[in-house]
Amino acid sequence: MNQEKAEVENKPVSQADSRGNTPPTPPEENPLIRRFQISMSKEDIARETDLLAEQYSQKMKMPGFRQGKVPVDVVKKVHKQALREEVIQQAVSKLAFARIEKDKIAIAGEPYVEKMDDRDGEDFQADIAVETLPEIELPDLEKLRVEIPAAVLKGEAFDEARQVEMILEANKKSLPVTERAIAADDLVLLLVQSADNASKRKWPRQESYFMMNRENKAEISGLFDELLGKKGGEKFAIERTYPDDAAKKAWAGKKIAHQVEIKAVYELKKPELNEDFIKSMGLKSVEEFKSKLKQEYLHHQEHEKDEKVMDGIYEKLLDVSRFPVPRSLQEQEVARRLTQNRQPLNFKDDEEKNKFREMLFVQAEKAVRLSLILEQIREKHHIAVNDQDLDKEYAHLAIHHSVPEKEIRKYYGDEKKAAELKDHLLNVKINEFIKEKIKIKEV
Repeated sequence: MNQEKAEVENKPVSQADSRGNTPPTPPEENPLIRRFQISMSKEDIARETDLLAEQYSQKMKMPGFRQGKVPVDVVKKVHKQALREEVIQQAVSKLAFARIEKDKIAIAGEPYVEKMDDRDGEDFQADIAVETLPEIELPDLEKLRVEIPAAVLKGEAFDEARQVEMILEANKKSLPVTERAIAADDLVLLLVQSADNASKRKWPRQESYFMMNRENKAEISGLFDELLGKKGGEKFAIERTYPDDAAKKAWAGKKIAHQVEIKAVYELKKPELNEDFIKSMGLKSVEEFKSKLKQEYLHHQEHEKDEKVMDGIYEKLLDVSRFPVPRSLQEQEVARRLTQNRQPLNFKDDEEKNKFREMLFVQAEKAVRLSLILEQIREKHHIAVNDQDLDKEYAHLAIHHSVPEKEIRKYYGDEKKAAELKDHLLNVKINEFIKEKIKIKEV
């Protein structure tokens, strides 16, 4: 049992907020903070303490007693303060959320304790604060006008030769090279062992691929020039002195010897636009391939145009809808973006780090504001995804991917995937509704 003093004041009422969802701005500066009081009588505290002590007596160990046989009175005497603190902690969360539910408070973050009056043997009282969702007054969508430059919406004409070439490039295959020397654009498989000349430390041998492109950076500096002209099976050594800011920090400021073996060399060749390639694409003829290629290109162009239209609509909605954005939702969006970022974040100094953080919060504020507007539109106009929408989407996906509809339905039988599809369809329906209401004009 936790016997440490409960630090409840100015803390979240539940562990769900221990990840940092407390408001970063002072409550008096946040117009979305809602405050209320909760209380618990000393009689209720005593009753809950008795119940908790009885629970612990059935499972705790104590010298002189068998496990589960510790008298309740002994538990209450030895752990009096800890029992009361645990009862209060549980009561704070329970009472706070009960009040939120009773008053139908639309909360944006976890409630937290601002002040607590908790004296032994007396009634308990706490001042609770919680950040709420803002009230959003939507504009009359039918009165909004969005002007979009025609040049922005104009896509490139379909260039069959270029699109075919792009498909062939994307379907290059690697073929082993045995006779000639390594040339630009080859793919080389290397086995490398590196060692520190000074300390004699050796790193494990490691296999890695290197694409022969002069602009392609490798951990071993100048690798392109070292490989150019050599053949598969060759072994050679490279010595490099690396600067203090080297990409591989273990080599920074050190002289490193690299033992390199060329395990294999491959050249990437485009396929021919012939019958075999067409069959590999699941198609019957070159004409069908080109026709499908054009359809997909035009579909992509239409999709891009639609995205630009929606970007203009979103900017208009953001411009005409003003309301305070919950800081807790903003922080959640920042955390989500950082989680999705797969590149390591390296900053040269605190100023650069702070600028990046400010940029993230600006982007997050905009994203949260837009999501709240769209959610308000959804609620006000009762937009929802029904079974007919799902059936229509299953049929569309089956045709688009050239697979039986039952396979599509089986794939979305997974609960998580089904939820993602419904969210996507809901966004589509909201966007379609907005586009029908707002006047779009190319200028």
